[in-house]
Amino acid sequence: MFRYVLPAVAILALGATVVPMTVTPAVAQSGETDDTSHWDRVKQSKDPNEVRSYLEKFPNGLYAALARIRLRNLEGSGGAPKPEAGSSPPPSAPPQQRSSTPPPPAASLPPVSAPAPSTTASALTNPGAIREVQDLLYKLNYQIGPRNGRITQQTRDAIRQWQENVKQPISGDVTEAQLALLRRARLPTVWGALAYHARGATGTVWNRQSRESAEADALAECRKKANATCSVLTVASNICGALGFYNAVVAGRQHWGVYASVRPTLGQATDNALSECRRQAKQPNSCGVRTTVCADGGHRR
Repeated sequence: MFRYVLPAVAILALGATVVPMTVTPAVAQSGETDDTSHWDRVKQSKDPNEVRSYLEKFPNGLYAALARIRLRNLEGSGGAPKPEAGSSPPPSAPPQQRSSTPPPPAASLPPVSAPAPSTTASALTNPGAIREVQDLLYKLNYQIGPRNGRITQQTRDAIRQWQENVKQPISGDVTEAQLALLRRARLPTVWGALAYHARGATGTVWNRQSRESAEADALAECRKKANATCSVLTVASNICGALGFYNAVVAGRQHWGVYASVRPTLGQATDNALSECRRQAKQPNSCGVRTTVCADGGHRR
């Protein structure tokens, strides 16, 4: 029976790991001994020239087939050959070193522009902002009511009057842009006040440095005369005020009233106070001007 006999060395696969087999003859000849010795010297080499030297000396040697495979492995792949069985794998490449260069400092990065504050959003978003608006309007001589950081109808009305005077949209609210405008307003430094009671008691002061002090002094004088709570009007800079007044008996009943007016000049304030008195009084012919005041004392000249 025909049997195919393997050659003296077994080739497992082309380009795969090879395992040399022992020589078939029991006793090796001297040529075979040189062949084996040379192969033993170069079979683990990674230098193609050393493997090629074996093939040049023993082109038909016992290990020629293995040498050709070994040479193809070294030359054909362009990379490190696969290790032979039983050999240690080549050492792995050292891990890549991280750059020691620090990142650029934050100051060198391009600046990020902050969004511009809105000029249309309401500025009256908290008690502090509301109180600031109330204080500023009070110091500009608007009738603001309590300055308590709460929105009231008096506060809304004062805001509308200010918006109308400075040619701003009239809304009763204050935008961020309007608050900036309000903060830039020039505040008066000369003040006068006229306190009054419906039955005739009055108190007037001028050339005061603040609205608060002018009000306090005029109210104190009026209360002393009336022995009751008085109302007060204030004037600033060279603005003037006048108090229209009447006291009459109509249909057997006593009637009286006062009409306070603030205008740019003393004449305008007097005329307006008389006009309002005559328009509203029960007996218009009894109207007159009780007292006047200008912040800078101009009513005395």
